[in-house]
Amino acid sequence: MNIGCDIVENKRLKNKSQEFINYVLTKNEQIEYKKRGFLYLCGRFAVKEAIMKALPDTKKYNFLDFEILTNNDGSPYCVNYKNIKISISHEKTTTMAMAIVLDN
Repeated sequence: MNIGCDIVENKRLKNKSQEFINYVLTKNEQIEYKKRGFLYLCGRFAVKEAIMKALPDTKKYNFLDFEILTNNDGSPYCVNYKNIKISISHEKTTTMAMAIVLDN
């Protein structure tokens, strides 16, 4: 089991270009982003950073390798890696995320 965490100063991601959004968010995440707004982008960026920190070979992955969607209860989940458990927390100025990669 490996753990990763990340914290983002939200204003760093304010007014990012569509190119950046395409770099970080999958097509399905972009649909949710348009509905949920700016903090959604902050959370997805932070949690993907946390996931990559928890993986053994971070250079092997990029942001689009992980799709993070939202359960009906509002909790985030990693669609394509069931062995990755995640949590995202937002405050006014910062977003924090944690990822736990369970052994297969």
